[in-house]
Amino acid sequence: MAAGERSIGEGGPVGSGLILLFDKGKRPDRADLLAALSGQPRIAISHDPLAAERLDPVNGAALPSDSDVDWVELLADGLTFDLLGLRPGPALATPDIGYLFNVQVDREVGSEALGLYPGPHIAQGAHALPIVRTLLGIGAALVRSLGGVNAVCWPPARSAIAPTFFAKTTESWLTGGPFPALGMLGIRFDEQGALRSEGLNFFTDCELWFDPALCRDRTAATRLAVRVVQNLIGFDLPQRACEFANEDGSALKIEPDLARGLLRISPA
Repeated sequence: MAAGERSIGEGGPVGSGLILLFDKGKRPDRADLLAALSGQPRIAISHDPLAAERLDPVNGAALPSDSDVDWVELLADGLTFDLLGLRPGPALATPDIGYLFNVQVDREVGSEALGLYPGPHIAQGAHALPIVRTLLGIGAALVRSLGGVNAVCWPPARSAIAPTFFAKTTESWLTGGPFPALGMLGIRFDEQGALRSEGLNFFTDCELWFDPALCRDRTAATRLAVRVVQNLIGFDLPQRACEFANEDGSALKIEPDLARGLLRISPA
């Protein structure tokens, strides 16, 4: 970690936050945030530690606190979230990135990050869909209004997402569209040719595994994985093997392997 960075916010457990990447020296400060939120009536600053009265008990003078300059609490949908990494405080560290979605992250030049985390009162429910939906909705609003965001990172999937793509797919989900699987999940093909997901376990406690026989056409396999995910997010996992139809009419089997944290998809 570079000097002047902090690893994660105190607002939630590791992996439960959304990270916005900026060029070095281009992170927003409080004034930038206030200007951005002026056009976002559903989001408000519910607590600003710099605005809270802190008086010296001896002479009554205001007490500065360097630890308070980098964060505020945001309120949306009745839920509170901590936004960390504001200038002039330290940036958050750039998270580990394993998957790129319509974006490039220059690891040589480096970035500075803000982090949005569920507040302490809701941190234990960080995996719950209502909290995730509000978190991503705030993130999309900040992408649209702050400017200068180079990438949006979702640590549970080790993904970095193009800001416009992230905002568009998130806003579509929040208005009744499909879950933004491309970005919220990482998808890779292992050495045996099987498709594996990364990040689905944040929502379901399981990851996908596709039989290599279904992965000869990797584009079709990825499309099928996205389709399967749409039927998993927000629903109970199947407790036993069951069949479903592929788009081409072929029969597929989904089999839970809960001991290994996998949902296995194979030809029926």
